[in-house]
Amino acid sequence: MCPKTNRLPPVTGAASASLALALALTVATPAEAQELRRVETRSDFLDLVGEASLTRLGMTLQVRPDGSITGRAYGTRLRGSWDWSDTYFCSALTYGGRSHPRNCHTVTVISQTLRMTGDEGQGGSSDFWLRR
Repeated sequence: MCPKTNRLPPVTGAASASLALALALTVATPAEAQELRRVETRSDFLDLVGEASLTRLGMTLQVRPDGSITGRAYGTRLRGSWDWSDTYFCSALTYGGRSHPRNCHTVTVISQTLRMTGDEGQGGSSDFWLRR
């Protein structure tokens, strides 16, 4: 530490590059070790979600084989329906006094995380954890 400022000295030059490389390697290694897989069929999707709850900050939901969705979102009851269209998970939800129209999502899985990307893979993404 620098005695006058009580801070660490700045990292410059080769030390900066080495530090950046070391950080990048420690961050990249776990992500590379996990397999990213696209879910493309209804049966594969149901095998994956099974009896699990899908959770994310403020939301917990269950996707049922009968085409219904139940759960809670931000302290309110969540209800909806879903179907499988071509290679997309399509759903319409109601919660918090608002209806969210049908939107079709690509589904990608990494370990126990499900990534849903709206507008047939062109929109925003939401990550859900599979809880059994």
